[in-house]
Amino acid sequence: MNKKFKLALILLVIIFCSALSASAKPRLAIREFADKTKQGGAPVRAITDMMTTELDRTGIFNLVERENLNYIADELKLSQSGLMDSNYAPEVGKIKGAEFTMTGAVTVYYFHEKKSGYSSVLGGKAQTKTAYVELDIRIINTATSEIIYSAVQRGEASRSSKSKGSSSKRTYGGILESATRDAVIQHAKAIEHAYYYDE
Repeated sequence: MNKKFKLALILLVIIFCSALSASAKPRLAIREFADKTKQGGAPVRAITDMMTTELDRTGIFNLVERENLNYIADELKLSQSGLMDSNYAPEVGKIKGAEFTMTGAVTVYYFHEKKSGYSSVLGGKAQTKTAYVELDIRIINTATSEIIYSAVQRGEASRSSKSKGSSSKRTYGGILESATRDAVIQHAKAIEHAYYYDE
């Protein structure tokens, strides 16, 4: 057996094993989160994307993009109406739905700023801005409607600044984004722990 053939055979085995392991993963569709904060304005699409990315890193699920499913469903309706060339129409049997779906709500999304008095150490007024984000998430079995994961995680992040006279030096950065990522990572870790240890 020559080296090229051996290499090709090894690659084929690796690809086959990868495909088997990928197909064995449960499929999860993540719906766009809802904004249930009192003040409104939470960037739910960005938070949903952040959650999708973090869950993808765990390697637990094959993620199904909800928007793509909707697009494919529209394409199917069009093909079945006879208005689309059958050569380009998607096949019903090739569309895989999700065994699980995730719903989420942003229930807290705000920051507050605290100012202290004059500090000789800082040489001016010290200010601290703290952000709080809460994400309420559920994962539901689409076949049984059973809730297999339900939790609220709270993320926090703080930044400080100091001002002297009319000038100020700000070091806040994206604290709401940092607080959101904190909550998202906590959820991903909890889901991963539940998947591997609570089966």
